[in-house]
Amino acid sequence: MSQLLCRISKLSSARNHFLCFRRSEFSTATAAATPYLLLADDVVGKSPCGGTVVNFNLYDPRKQEQVKVENKILSKEVYKSRRIGSSRGWLALLNKKDSTVRLTNILNPSKKIISLPPITRDKYEHHVNVSVSSSNEEDCVVAVKFYGSRVSLCRPGDSEWTRIDVPCPSFHSSTVIYSERDRRFYLNNCNPDYTGPTDFTPKTGLPTPVSGHKRFLFSNFLDELPELKNEMRLSRFRIQQQLVESTSGQSFIVAWFVERFTDKGEVAPWGDARYINRKDLCRKTHKIMVFRQDEEQGIGPYTDDIGDLCIFLGENESFCLSAKDFPGLNPNSVYFAGHSSGFGICDLASRTIRYLSDSTPPPGRMFWLPPTMC
Repeated sequence: MSQLLCRISKLSSARNHFLCFRRSEFSTATAAATPYLLLADDVVGKSPCGGTVVNFNLYDPRKQEQVKVENKILSKEVYKSRRIGSSRGWLALLNKKDSTVRLTNILNPSKKIISLPPITRDKYEHHVNVSVSSSNEEDCVVAVKFYGSRVSLCRPGDSEWTRIDVPCPSFHSSTVIYSERDRRFYLNNCNPDYTGPTDFTPKTGLPTPVSGHKRFLFSNFLDELPELKNEMRLSRFRIQQQLVESTSGQSFIVAWFVERFTDKGEVAPWGDARYINRKDLCRKTHKIMVFRQDEEQGIGPYTDDIGDLCIFLGENESFCLSAKDFPGLNPNSVYFAGHSSGFGICDLASRTIRYLSDSTPPPGRMFWLPPTMC
């Protein structure tokens, strides 16, 4: 058992290691019709202009196979940048030297690269995720959420980022998403008992409001986890709570349970000091639960039926698609991709989790990229 978990979950040390699926030809003309998981990239050469030529390795969940975007030329500034998130087809990159931020769309070559000014951060401050208000580069607003009490916003053409300090710990590890329905950014509140302020928009005339999402209490939470009736057992998991909104305006909070194991198959609870800085631990998705956010009744009931929707969780801004619009996707499912824990699909009706590969996950963060017209 432990060998299987490690085989699924351990990181590869090689930068250009990728998963071995049946390859198919990639066409940018049809890329807009499919979501992809960005796995890794392979350096294949240098361009005459001094850039780096790479092949991007993607996973197509509709065909359940790997595809490649070949011979993409990345400038030196882009190649030397670190991926910090993705949203609405944009891949967000942070330059390691000067902290400038760039947005690029690898699936749509007609999109130009958006350059943004350096983003200020504390020495030990880490990014949570990135949200972009639009796929249109002319009028988008970019939000970067950090662990702790800060979110920073910027528009193309701005000379600096607008810093927003969130004065409460309930949003410490929250993600940020943009709501098409409400035309504002939301921070996911991880505490349903929070009664503090929810409007964090500064008075400096920021064009896009920033609010804390008023989360409703999960109903039937422990009833759906009979094996975990006490807090000590819950502590074995890292539970990520991600807010996601469908194109029709439905809101969900997805609870993503991830557990760790030693190479002997022993559970390594999160927060246990004995396992700090252990790099030989395997990660595995244990369960995924979805809770509707019913604003009319003011409740957040558990559901195992989201119709034909598919939810995509990863290092990206979470998003929903309709399986009717994208044949080949599994309806009523959650597709997930976790750093060092592999990627797979959770069927909500049967409550089963199936990994889409038993190969070693590629190194680094993985991002689901929505169809570019979304």
